[in-house]
Amino acid sequence: MRPLLTPAHYTTEHWFAQEQAAIFKRLWILVAVKPMLANHNDYRSLTLAGVPLVIQNHQGTIRAFSNICRHRMARIQEQEFGNRALVCPYHHWCYNEEGQLIHTHRDPAVFGFTPNETAEIRLKQYAVSIIGSLVFVNLSDEPLPIAEQFDEQTRALLQQYTADMDSSFIYTRYEGQFNWKTGMENIKDALHVPCLHKSTFPKHFRVNIAADSSINSRDASYQPSNTALPQATTQGAIAMQEAPELEWQSLVQQLECKGRYQTFHLFPNVNLMIIDGSSFAIQVYNPLAADRSEMQMMVALTKQQQDFPHKP
Repeated sequence: MRPLLTPAHYTTEHWFAQEQAAIFKRLWILVAVKPMLANHNDYRSLTLAGVPLVIQNHQGTIRAFSNICRHRMARIQEQEFGNRALVCPYHHWCYNEEGQLIHTHRDPAVFGFTPNETAEIRLKQYAVSIIGSLVFVNLSDEPLPIAEQFDEQTRALLQQYTADMDSSFIYTRYEGQFNWKTGMENIKDALHVPCLHKSTFPKHFRVNIAADSSINSRDASYQPSNTALPQATTQGAIAMQEAPELEWQSLVQQLECKGRYQTFHLFPNVNLMIIDGSSFAIQVYNPLAADRSEMQMMVALTKQQQDFPHKP
């Protein structure tokens, strides 16, 4: 298959800047899952397209703000995950659930602000949209409706499946010297599976690559008529062959996709997998530079139907 992109699309800061402006600052980007933000004041901080963000639970409502204090530009939430109010550690400027400044360490006049000016000081807030357990943020001042990015079927399935994500999860992240697009392209490349994963995937999956016209076609082709944004997100399912019945699976809820390896490639940078209807794996490729990306990985089970036995 001939490539549609040139090497410059993967290596130059020019194209990286174009992607940041046209994709990551305009589209809905996955920033968290609800189990990360289960309690009042739970937060997750991250940098997205160069913008420091804090995603925080305020009495059950999840909001997104700039993570930079309006006074001396210090970061408000310094850890990646935690539970505390929106209080800047530098001068203890405190912001409420709407991002409005409500308290300073001293009389605001000490900082040169009148009461009216103080009332107008607030953190920049960004749009949040939640589908099931997936929390998306849009950095645009005029965010497009999320229905223009993900079609109705995709949204319905994500709602149906991820709403049953358990409250416990495993999370990790690391940085690598690679362009973010190579990660997503690798995930969509079924040809590498029987080669690179021959000791694992073939035990439980059977993929007929020769019969898949999208894989078996001679050359990739660009179709201008198929450029609608929702078409950039794809989904698929592979029947599992001789999947092992593990003891813990009887203790968790079984989703409708049991017996399948269900995948969602959410444009631009998310790969969501549901394995045998009982566990989730989510990969997020966060671009840091043309040749550097952050890989975030989260694994969770479906909701527990009964308590797991505690072994001594």
